[in-house]
Amino acid sequence: MKRGTLLLTVIAGIAVFLVVLVLYLPAAWFAGALPAHLRCNELGGSVWRGECNGLNYQGSPVGDATWDLAVGRALAGRLVGDIAVRGNALNLNASLDTSLGGAGELRDIKGTLLMDPALLPVLPAQQRGTLSTDLRRLVLGEGGAVKDVEGTIELRDFRQLGSQPMDLGSYQVTFAGVGDANSAVTGKVRDLGGPFIVDATLTLDPARSYVVQGYITGRSAAAERTVRELTLGAMPDASGRSTFSFEGTY
Repeated sequence: MKRGTLLLTVIAGIAVFLVVLVLYLPAAWFAGALPAHLRCNELGGSVWRGECNGLNYQGSPVGDATWDLAVGRALAGRLVGDIAVRGNALNLNASLDTSLGGAGELRDIKGTLLMDPALLPVLPAQQRGTLSTDLRRLVLGEGGAVKDVEGTIELRDFRQLGSQPMDLGSYQVTFAGVGDANSAVTGKVRDLGGPFIVDATLTLDPARSYVVQGYITGRSAAAERTVRELTLGAMPDASGRSTFSFEGTY
């Protein structure tokens, strides 16, 4: 074999090896690159199409995760594909098209989260309920700030435990998906039954803060007494509604 032909063969062989290596990069090689709050007991498959058995978030067991990403888009700096999580507390499916830093869009987000600290200790100790999402579109900015949302989020069978157990009702937040990337995102909050009638608005600020404000009315005398406590004794308006507001960060 001529020297030039031999050189071309070696180069072609190296190229094929590198292509195969990129296409089948074992996910286990990158276990140390996971964010500090995420851990996998066992990583299988490749970086592009693999699974994490025993996913832990901040030390809490979440379940098993799978992903199927487009190799070409990943090499161009985009994460495009499908992800899923299956566990006792959390079940989730979504499609994503984001930067490596997480900014971009998640679509068709369907999932449920069982609020039970026995299954996921990071959840509130004295509250229970089931959170479900049916979001057609969620747009995230750098740092996880919400830029736009389209779809619904529901919290059902919400209740307080402890020395004074209480049924807190069920609620739905609806986002129209017409937000401006540089402005706040708003959603309509309403009750789905329970002790309180709620008509409110959820506002998500670009600075990763939120405000819920609107009207609340008790459906019973006991519920109305709770409303008086929540609103610090403020008297209802002529229609029997009381204003309320609370805020925080996410």
